[in-house]
Amino acid sequence: MVGRVIQAAIQRHVSKGLTIERATLAEPQPYEAVVRIEACGICHMDLDGPSLCTLPAVFGHEGVGVVEAVGSAARVKVGDRVILGYGSCGTCPSCTQAHPYYCDQSWDVTFGGRRLDGSATLQDSSGTPLHAAFFQQSSFATHAIVPDHCLVTMPQDIPAEVGASITCGVMTGTGAILNVLNVQSGETVLIVGAGAVGLGAVMAARRAGAGEILVVDVRDDRLILAQELGATAVFNPRMGPMDAWVMTQTGRGVGKLLETSGNATAFASAIASLRTGGHMAYAILPSPMEEYMLKPMPLFEKAARFEALSFGNSVPHDLYPRMLEWWRAGEFPVDRLISKFSFAEINLAMERTRSGDVIKAVLMMDCADAA
Repeated sequence: MVGRVIQAAIQRHVSKGLTIERATLAEPQPYEAVVRIEACGICHMDLDGPSLCTLPAVFGHEGVGVVEAVGSAARVKVGDRVILGYGSCGTCPSCTQAHPYYCDQSWDVTFGGRRLDGSATLQDSSGTPLHAAFFQQSSFATHAIVPDHCLVTMPQDIPAEVGASITCGVMTGTGAILNVLNVQSGETVLIVGAGAVGLGAVMAARRAGAGEILVVDVRDDRLILAQELGATAVFNPRMGPMDAWVMTQTGRGVGKLLETSGNATAFASAIASLRTGGHMAYAILPSPMEEYMLKPMPLFEKAARFEALSFGNSVPHDLYPRMLEWWRAGEFPVDRLISKFSFAEINLAMERTRSGDVIKAVLMMDCADAA
């Protein structure tokens, strides 16, 4: 592989931390760009990466940076400041009809570890190809190769950490409110889980004019933040059954509900919190990648709509610029979620994300090439 030598955080073992090592990035293909990473958020999908992908691997999928090289037919140019969106094939019917979140090859594009043509984008110092192209970026590195259609131009005055914080998790929560649940002015919405997805949903619901924004989480500090961001009522299920509290608040259950916790008890209680004809969207199943017994009868009895999220049904080229404008206007204070770490502190940032002590860890990259 001929390309530039970079630094990348490589996960070699499931039970061990990441090591920052020298690696070689491939040359960009015609419709690709090489992006120097300024900042990269950490998402729970990065924590789950070892259970989804072959090791050794380079994760990271919430990157922001500057284009440093382009392929011969790329639609971005050197010097462009960009947010790295999620991967999609760009050619299937869903992609060509502006629904990349329903890409026919979504699993392979996201977790396959290679370009769709099977070629590797990254190899370690011994010449061994790495499982990379995670979400078609692998941005836990000083540089990443990205298909040009996944890149969204970002204004120069936006702080890198703000750009990195709106991708994936926050985008999913925002898109859930706007695109999936379609929350309207005056409506009530229940948001279960006050992590990056849930708090993104809180901010989006407030901006949409929701009448009541109910938030449930087991951490009181997150419930306090949720109230500061727009929640009208909050509840810690350690105090009792969530669905009983929801019925006390609403009298009949909620019509629109977003479940983000991935907790089996919360999941069942969320279904019980729906009113007849309600709509529940969920960002993650309980015990992901394991068996979970879903009993459809409660949903059938309530004639409820039950919908999985795919990136919040969001198109990055449409939603990212809007979210940044809302942030500029003080209407979407995503910076309240951010905790910054240096690239060298990646294992600390991953652990604090796993423990829930931080909501949106963002790595601030040194961006120095490996010697």
